[in-house]
Amino acid sequence: MKTLIIDLDDLIIALATRYELDDPSHYLDLDSGEVIYAGEGLEALPPDLATNPRYRWIESVQAEPALHVIDAFIAQLGNPLARATLTAAFQDDEPFEAFREAMQTLPELRDDWFSFHHEAYSTMAQDWCRQQGIDPQWVQDAA
Repeated sequence: MKTLIIDLDDLIIALATRYELDDPSHYLDLDSGEVIYAGEGLEALPPDLATNPRYRWIESVQAEPALHVIDAFIAQLGNPLARATLTAAFQDDEPFEAFREAMQTLPELRDDWFSFHHEAYSTMAQDWCRQQGIDPQWVQDAA
């Protein structure tokens, strides 16, 4: 297994980003550990980004596991009103958008949600790395 220093927050962003149209992508540089965002209009990207085995494409987490994170967050809430509000949003035809909108009405849960989300996606990032044959050594942005 290859040991690689990776910015955990950057990998979480890559895994959590849900794309709609142009499908920009994220790649992991297997030499440097850098997570590279390859979106429209960006310059200075490696010309062989999509073909060189040095760069591993990072597939975003599919809808089902992402929805499971939301569902698990709702299930652990102690506030029955907040739980009811978010459950109703979660059952919407567009659960991601409805959940985001409902969370805007519950600002007191914002930090709890971000912590829960970060913890869940940290586990997914660890699993993704292991599946890729990578033993990650995490660094985090000092933001």
